[in-house]
Amino acid sequence: MDGYGSDFATLDFDFSCEDPVPCMLCDQQFQVINDEQSLLHHLITVHKFVIGEVEEIADLRQYVVYWSKLRTLELRDYCIVFNTNGEPGSKLPSETFYLLCKKLPEDKRLRAILSQLKLRYIIDQKEKERRDETFSRKCIYCSDTVTGGIANSFHHLTFDHGFSLGNPDNIVNGARLLNILEEKLSKLLCICCEKTFKTPVLLREHMRKKQHRSLNPKNKMYDKFYLLNYLEPGTPWQEAKQRHDTENETECVATKPKETEEDCLWADWREDVNPSMTCLFCSFTTSKVPDGLYHHMKNYHQFDFKCSTKNLTFYQKVKVINFIRTHVRDNHCYMCPAAFSNQHSFQEHMAEANHCVLPNSSEWEHQQFLIPVLNNDGLLCHLEDSEIEDEDKIIPEDLYEYKNSVLEDDKLREEIKGTEETELDIPAMCLFCRYTVSGEESHTQICSHMQELHSFDFVDVMRGLPFYSQVKLINFMRWKTAKNECYVCSHIFDSTYKLEEHRVISDHLVVPLSHLFQDERWLQPVLEGDGLLQRLREEGDSDEELDSFDLCHEETVFSEDIQIPPSILNNSAVRQELLENMKDLIIEEQDF
Repeated sequence: MDGYGSDFATLDFDFSCEDPVPCMLCDQQFQVINDEQSLLHHLITVHKFVIGEVEEIADLRQYVVYWSKLRTLELRDYCIVFNTNGEPGSKLPSETFYLLCKKLPEDKRLRAILSQLKLRYIIDQKEKERRDETFSRKCIYCSDTVTGGIANSFHHLTFDHGFSLGNPDNIVNGARLLNILEEKLSKLLCICCEKTFKTPVLLREHMRKKQHRSLNPKNKMYDKFYLLNYLEPGTPWQEAKQRHDTENETECVATKPKETEEDCLWADWREDVNPSMTCLFCSFTTSKVPDGLYHHMKNYHQFDFKCSTKNLTFYQKVKVINFIRTHVRDNHCYMCPAAFSNQHSFQEHMAEANHCVLPNSSEWEHQQFLIPVLNNDGLLCHLEDSEIEDEDKIIPEDLYEYKNSVLEDDKLREEIKGTEETELDIPAMCLFCRYTVSGEESHTQICSHMQELHSFDFVDVMRGLPFYSQVKLINFMRWKTAKNECYVCSHIFDSTYKLEEHRVISDHLVVPLSHLFQDERWLQPVLEGDGLLQRLREEGDSDEELDSFDLCHEETVFSEDIQIPPSILNNSAVRQELLENMKDLIIEEQDF
């Protein structure tokens, strides 16, 4: 303190303090650490006082404490004075304002010292966090507890959940940042676009599909958690980062050191926030996301992407994009058999034949087109999913009043109500994960879930099987999934995620060979109270005839003749193995 002179004796230089401070010109208290605008608004409206370049002040609390001495001083001696509405003929009264800025040598020196001391404090704070290996915390996105230091918590979010929060070495006060992010997620807020969702499932689906597992770059609240913002106070972090990166590239152009593995891992985070997007039909690339690309395709290729795909689901749009990119990459027209040896001839043909249109769904509705053709395809990253927005939309119907209805019988109404509630309360669970729903539309939701997230068309598969074959197939697949085993090739994996990846890449999305699941033992339910089995129907069956004979006559079986063998769950070792795999499946599905 002594080295800075007696003028700074009023300051405590406690940069960790967040106590409110009184206005520099009156006794009203303000919390300036998290909300500086309330103080600035008070100063300009009540005292006609303005602080210049306030964003360059390293610590506004200490700054206000220092200039509290202005209460007993003449403002004209320290501030720039200017009058408003002073033009001849102006009907508005003239007002006098005072501007305190770094034009004053004392103010400039104060700002420089605060910046220097604040930077020293932040570096010391970062060093303490780096050395503290006792820090442990529950992950903000799953139930795991991460130990070994604050950096491990950020590494866990990056490598286990795909979050892009930056290199932990550049983050300071990381525990506070994690608390803020956890609070946002608990309020069902996306941390990137800051949009609110109705359920945690919708929020996670949105963050996964939109790649919104990063901070909002426009929210300045996060600036204080990154060391870069303390090097040049007042300079936008994007500009400071770009200049810093340019200087590093210039210095290292002659002797560029070999990048470490960790540097490579953080390369994605250092890229632009909005990835560039490439046209579906040519090499045109733009960073104007996404309207710039849509405008180009509509004007140069007569292909209105928004209009053509407005009725498609998210995954159908993905298939369309990868289908077109596959044919354009091979210079092969997807509307006719024409193939070309170069891109120029291909482009001429597409324009002259007006073949830049959306083909029939039978051409592109295949699971292989869920795999991206271009690495980091910007168009895929910015697809909109209307299903999430409209999931809870209810379309009203016109209701008519009926008289003398049989439903006026209270006893009959209670009986019907009890029957409906019993059926609706039976939950239905996905064949590949722990996703479970109940209610009147549960069967439709489960089928849609399996088709979109697991590339398995349950309705189409079951349509071609007799009733009891459907039962066997469901129990067979549940048993295989519980053991992380592919039901087509019987390969075993150590996680559900790897099993899913194998199914898509190997195109094991079809019905397995019939001899694999036709054993009579698969008539015994693997999952107790399986709602999916309860909702099975075959053509011609009514709700009262679920146990009727098989209309397909492929293997007619009557319920009274069925001899179900001893349950496969009677074996204690097998039952224990199934339970353990189910526990792992639950944990992995939560992360997935």
